[in-house]
Amino acid sequence: MSAMTGARRVTTALVAGLDHGLGFVTRPLARLMPRRLRRVADRLERKRNKPFGQIAAAGFLLATVFYGLIIGGQLGRVGDAALVVLGFGIEHIQIDGFKETSELAVWEKLETKGSLLGFDVAEAQERVARLPWVARATVRKFYPSTLSVKIEERQAFALWQEDGEVQVIDDTGASIIPLEDSRFSKLPFMVGEGANGKAAEFFIEILAEPEISAQMRAAVLVAGRRWDLHLENGVTVKLPETDMRRALAQLVKLNSERQLLSRDVVAVDLRLPDRVTVRLPEGRTLEEVTSDKADTAKPAAKART
Repeated sequence: MSAMTGARRVTTALVAGLDHGLGFVTRPLARLMPRRLRRVADRLERKRNKPFGQIAAAGFLLATVFYGLIIGGQLGRVGDAALVVLGFGIEHIQIDGFKETSELAVWEKLETKGSLLGFDVAEAQERVARLPWVARATVRKFYPSTLSVKIEERQAFALWQEDGEVQVIDDTGASIIPLEDSRFSKLPFMVGEGANGKAAEFFIEILAEPEISAQMRAAVLVAGRRWDLHLENGVTVKLPETDMRRALAQLVKLNSERQLLSRDVVAVDLRLPDRVTVRLPEGRTLEEVTSDKADTAKPAAKART
């Protein structure tokens, strides 16, 4: 009898403690619930001194916690943490295709907190693609715990200066990074507002005449319509707004027949289709410049800084 009495006392104490705890928890929680759920909580509060009421209150408490996790957006995190414990955490990351992009920068953009199952591939690809050198990124899952990242980088195409700032650009004209690395200093140099957007089209034309493109030091877009070429020997070639390839072919012919670009001239104006205008240094005459005895060697141009 004494043993049974002791067991009853322990059970009574546990029930009393549960009753107190349920009353302490459910009352403030009930105030945060929708009106219909509050009515259920009130009924359970009145009946919680009875065994059935205490069991119901315990179930209601669990349901309330579950409801709170859903409303607070924590249920997914709890489940995600459970998946990590079960072996579905992201433990291995394979990154391929990076050269200019640092591996650490890719890691940071992946944000690999949580399980592989809950990892959002589309969002990760968007974050990685925002890195300066990344053109596109492909992220794939390999269960149970591996991420594969393949990167396609943009290629440095030219240098573009606007408002005193020099940017490394790709073949679409998009800026990649500011010029801070001497490795890119030998890229073709372009100047002027909008020059970046016309870069690809311009180089199709200029590369058709390698004799001229090999001497080009910089290309300046004038008024957004036409180009001036600045050659390594200091000569400026003014190209027309249209039919640039014809003008370049004409320049190649003049240079072949008269060594025009090797003579002491300041500028060659090809803007008019029916004539070529040559600007001479101050104090020099055409006869002096074109004379066979004239010094045809142009002084070396200073290196661009």
